[in-house]
Amino acid sequence: MSDVPLAGDATLRAALGRLTLNRPSYLSYSVGDRAAQSYDYFQYPAMMVPTMLRDLTDIIISADPEIRTVFDPFAGSGSVLTEAMFRGLGFLGMDVNPLAVLLCKVRLGPFRAELLDERSDYLIDAIETDASSATEANFPNINKWFSRKAIRELSRIRRAIRSEPSIWCRRFFWACLAETVRLSSNSRTSTFKLHVRNGKDLHERRSLSSAAVFEQILTRNVQRYTEFAEVLEASNVIRRGCFSKHVSIRLADSRTCKADAKCDLLITSPPYGDNHTTVPYGQHSYLPLQWIDLQDIDANVSADTLSSTRAIDSKSLGGTRRGVLAEIGKLAEVSPALAETLDELSSLPSDRRGRVAAFARDLNDCIKPIFRRLRKDAYMIWVVGNRKVGGIEIPTRAILADFLKANHAVHVVTVSRGIPTKRMASKNNVSETMSKEHILIFRKG
Repeated sequence: MSDVPLAGDATLRAALGRLTLNRPSYLSYSVGDRAAQSYDYFQYPAMMVPTMLRDLTDIIISADPEIRTVFDPFAGSGSVLTEAMFRGLGFLGMDVNPLAVLLCKVRLGPFRAELLDERSDYLIDAIETDASSATEANFPNINKWFSRKAIRELSRIRRAIRSEPSIWCRRFFWACLAETVRLSSNSRTSTFKLHVRNGKDLHERRSLSSAAVFEQILTRNVQRYTEFAEVLEASNVIRRGCFSKHVSIRLADSRTCKADAKCDLLITSPPYGDNHTTVPYGQHSYLPLQWIDLQDIDANVSADTLSSTRAIDSKSLGGTRRGVLAEIGKLAEVSPALAETLDELSSLPSDRRGRVAAFARDLNDCIKPIFRRLRKDAYMIWVVGNRKVGGIEIPTRAILADFLKANHAVHVVTVSRGIPTKRMASKNNVSETMSKEHILIFRKG
């Protein structure tokens, strides 16, 4: 394989240079940039900034006009999918979190605003006329996380959604219910981890109407859905109410993805560390998923998905440290940056070193399967951040670069950006250290 620079590499570097020449902090963006045209139906953790994605995607396409399909192996709530759809590009996305898969599938449509309005009215009527007090969810500590009133009202919402005959409508309503659960549970919204609210806040929570919250969320989300459809219609990428290009959303692990098709561009932001010590995507999704019919998300949802609050996170990168100590030597040979970091961590408790090594092992294990999904010379955008473990900064940027180069990827350019708008858990000391993200652009050799 050759690492000879392509003409597109220079085009890409020049375009990024022009973007930041007069405004060095441009890629940091602002709160307004984050909110603009995100069309989010649920507040998913650590989403990428839409404007940044928009700029980067346009720059890459200018360097490689042959791009037809985008790949995101850590799809999250579908921020990259949205940008692909705006440009009429095909998309392949995957995630181990069923809630992420649901949100991506909802984002995909179909787009029939009048029908969704009509079905939403029927849904509200069904909720309001339901006098049953039967509980529709059963999981450990349900009474810890929800008041009796919330359980009763969420059960009525769930019954109403189940009565909807169209799966695309049900999925949309499930997303609205997920956000309702997030806002009406007894868990704090100031952190992505499950923590019970304090006494006064918990007392006030008991008077909250989950049904009223759901109706507000439904109204807001229908409006966002309608606006999103209008933008897509204006871009001429809708045919008979459906997005015109092929999109595949899979509940799958990026370490085991099959190479049944080739994509032209990778845009992704993997976790910045194991979810236990960074952003617990699965834990954040645990309560909402308890109220959703999982088979409506994907037929392959495992029975143990909700076996504990950490079951989903255990399937993510660094989710298990089993056997990692035996692999440290091999990993250190692949990445000098990781070798140096593990040496620094050797004086700390062994779990710190094991945590970092496990995440690095799993990140490295993703590279080959991901590369098999990309055509030769496909560009890749990796957005990562450096966390701290035991007070030591983990150079995820350099470790990832080592892994990519070991697989013959060609480095094109790396830029860093401040993340003043990134919503991290306010009580997560690990997250407080992440003031920067790094945008690594490579090309498959």
